[in-house]
Amino acid sequence: MELFMALRYPIDVQGRGTPFILFTSHRAKYKAAATQTTLTDNKSCAMYMPPGFQVADIMRYESASPGLLGGVAENLLSDNNDYSAEDIRNIASTGAAAATQAAAATIGNALGGGAGAVVGGVGATSAGAAVEAVRAKRMQNITNPNEFMLFRAPGIRQFSFTFNMIPTSARESDETFEIIKYFRERMYPTLSANDLMFNFPEVFTIKFKNVDGIPRIAESALTNASTQFNPNSMSYFKRGNRPVEIGLTLSFQELMPLTQKNIKDGF
Repeated sequence: MELFMALRYPIDVQGRGTPFILFTSHRAKYKAAATQTTLTDNKSCAMYMPPGFQVADIMRYESASPGLLGGVAENLLSDNNDYSAEDIRNIASTGAAAATQAAAATIGNALGGGAGAVVGGVGATSAGAAVEAVRAKRMQNITNPNEFMLFRAPGIRQFSFTFNMIPTSARESDETFEIIKYFRERMYPTLSANDLMFNFPEVFTIKFKNVDGIPRIAESALTNASTQFNPNSMSYFKRGNRPVEIGLTLSFQELMPLTQKNIKDGF
């Protein structure tokens, strides 16, 4: 049953009937829909739902510029693949620039040593650029880069939660510091027996409780935990001299990219 947690803020966050977030740490499964069904006293934490939670879906696209040959290939693969005499002259003259650059590189490789480095490096680039510049000047045109965007992969989502904790009792103050320790401990690796290897840190399952309509979060690594003591106050509790206010910001990143199926499943 998920209603008992060792750590929670506020202390009565479970019984209020208001939205809260359940964090459960465990070893990584590297599955988008990974869930932790068995909660243990020292492995889970319930926090109130902070305002302004944001979900950002990001895709990775990259610009591709196949240039002249790409344009030729595109035309040859299309239904309209007729080239005019002017097209052929442009292709031939631009190809000469590329050929000059390739020839300079070949000569540089043949010479070897310092001379080869000069001709093969500076010469190859400069020769090709020079011929292309002359060609563009004479023909009064430049090569169409045929630029377009290519999809590469889904971006891996990131999430951030900011909590402002102002304990109202000695017990809640103790709980607050245990919560900070809980997250900070679990984001760090452990050492192997011979101290030669880092063992992976635990990751988290994050569940929203008493709220609908918010996308699910796949198992995530805690990448940053920032604690601010007394952000708006200079006061301390008489018992233990602890700060009366603590700000905690947690940044998570999912372990794997999602697909359409995951979105249909509520992520």
